[in-house]
Amino acid sequence: MAIRWTMTIAILTLAIGQASAASSRSSGERRLAAMTPAQFQARTTLHDDDLDTVATITTANGFVDRKPLLRPALDDVFLRAFIDKKTGRTAYQAYVRIRYRDYGWANWDTANYATPAGPRTIATQRIARLKASCPRGFACLRSETVGFAIAAALLSANAKLYAGDGITSLPFKIMAQNGGERAFLLSTAEIAGLLMAVDAYRTDHHLPTS
Repeated sequence: MAIRWTMTIAILTLAIGQASAASSRSSGERRLAAMTPAQFQARTTLHDDDLDTVATITTANGFVDRKPLLRPALDDVFLRAFIDKKTGRTAYQAYVRIRYRDYGWANWDTANYATPAGPRTIATQRIARLKASCPRGFACLRSETVGFAIAAALLSANAKLYAGDGITSLPFKIMAQNGGERAFLLSTAEIAGLLMAVDAYRTDHHLPTS
C-alpha cells in the first residue's frame, strides 16, 4: 500500500493563502498543492471483474510520499468508492491507516469530520490491525486501519471548493479509546478526482450518474 502524506490542520491553516508560509512548505506539501483533480483521477485504481457486483475505485496511489529515513512510516489516508454495477449507486469511505508505538491497542473507533452544519461524529469500521515483533514488556510498533462512511453530497460540496492555487481540504480526526487523537485532511483535488473517476465509470458502463 502506498505511503502517503498526511498533515495536521494547524500546519495547513498556516500554509494556505500566506506567501511567507508557502515559501517554507515541505516538498511534499508543495507537490500536493500543485496536484489537480485530473491528476488524481488519472491515478485512481479500479478493482472490478466479471464476478464482482460492486466496482471499487480508490485514490490510494493519488499522492505518494517517501518513507522518512530512520523513522516509522507515515500514516496513510485515501478515499474509496463502491459502485453498484446494476444501479450505479455509490457509497464512499475514508480509509485511514494509523501507525504508532504502544504497549496495547489504541482502538481508533471514532471519527469527527466537518460538515456545513458543524462537526459530525461517526463510529469507524475496523479494517485491519498489525503489530511488529518486539520483546515482552516493550512498546511495540502497531498499525490500525479503519474506515468511515462519507455522504456523496458532502464530498460533492467539498469538490466544488477546489481553487487550483493551493490546498483546500476536508478536515477530520480519528479518536481512540485510550484518549489519543490524530488529525487529517482530504484534499479537495483528491475528492474531485475520485468523483470524476466514478462518473467516468458510470458513463462507460451506461449507469445513472446521479
